[in-house]
Amino acid sequence: MRLLLFLLLGLLVVFYVGWPAWSCYRIYEALEKNDATTLERKVDFPSVRDSLKPAIRAQVDKTLDRTMGDAAGQLRDGRLRQQIGPQLMESVLNKIVTPQSIASLYAWRGDISQVLKDVKEIREIGTATDGEGIAVTAKPSALRLSNIKRFAFTSPTSFEIGIAKDASGSEPDLTVQMGFRDLDWKLTGLVPRVEGSH
Repeated sequence: MRLLLFLLLGLLVVFYVGWPAWSCYRIYEALEKNDATTLERKVDFPSVRDSLKPAIRAQVDKTLDRTMGDAAGQLRDGRLRQQIGPQLMESVLNKIVTPQSIASLYAWRGDISQVLKDVKEIREIGTATDGEGIAVTAKPSALRLSNIKRFAFTSPTSFEIGIAKDASGSEPDLTVQMGFRDLDWKLTGLVPRVEGSH
């Protein structure tokens, strides 16, 4: 009976500690090396797409809010946003939720604006309306354990890790969600902190 208990405890440790840690390391390594093949296997893209929707929507709305001229009147009553907002968001999501863009989002520690700077539709709206486009800033420093600000299980088969761009910061800038899917621990969500939220 004791042996069975130890075996069960060992299996739980492997399932909840060893396996997720190994998967996180593989994903981390793939993100660092921009290894699209590993990311294809270790990322649940439909789930990541859903997790990014609020941040993308906020960025699209911010870009639309900067439009000027005749479009401003339409924007105030919501017609412009209703006409082009959903299509623009879908287009952006299709370009962001790829192995290459996920690696880029990780490299910028969740700074959506830096990832969107190369998305043609966003660039066109930004430059056509205010001439500014999206500013490019320096990439965050290398990720260390001190950048991890939070770890929590969110269910028996999922957990999340909060990562801050600056190790001295107290709040995470990007929340990485992991879950047990298709008989493996996978990346299931990336939730960047939206400006103005805490």
